[in-house]
Amino acid sequence: MKKKTSMEWDAMAGAGENVRRQMPGVVAEFFQLGREAAASGGDPARLHAFRLAAKRFRYTLELFRPLYGPGLDARIEAVRRIQSMLGDRQDFAVLSARLRNTLMPSDALLDALRACDEKGRGLEDRFVAYWRDEFDVAGAGLRWVRYLLRRPAAPRRAAPVAAPPKTTAEPAPAHARKSARTRR
Repeated sequence: MKKKTSMEWDAMAGAGENVRRQMPGVVAEFFQLGREAAASGGDPARLHAFRLAAKRFRYTLELFRPLYGPGLDARIEAVRRIQSMLGDRQDFAVLSARLRNTLMPSDALLDALRACDEKGRGLEDRFVAYWRDEFDVAGAGLRWVRYLLRRPAAPRRAAPVAAPPKTTAEPAPAHARKSARTRR
């Protein structure tokens, strides 16, 4: 599972144009890695690698949230849910490996190992079911791409502050200035 390390950014284009240009490839990569992970038969390394890919994908989406607004939040939450499931699965994989490395296994340890493996498989099954229901349904990847291809809103700029009106008052006539001095 080779990860794409960066997006090519055109400094002359705006953020919205760069996002529209780059995100279809990022989405395609995420969906491909997800399909591979869901079909991996519970390979801990592949599931863990996809969890890390989902994390990078979510961070990328969050970075561009100001361009898309709250409509992107549901998509970010769906990716976060994958991360959570696969993170819990990884915790059980690590615990299981540690339990297997115990020098003197006991019946209680073997029971704990079986329970740990069972919970891990349950999380794998939940991930696969969630992936298939939310991401691997017909047209899901295309809907993501279309959403991210729409023209993002331009970042809002502060309204310019209006300059105070210029006064074109003429100086007071000489006799008016004189009378003002004599009144003092």
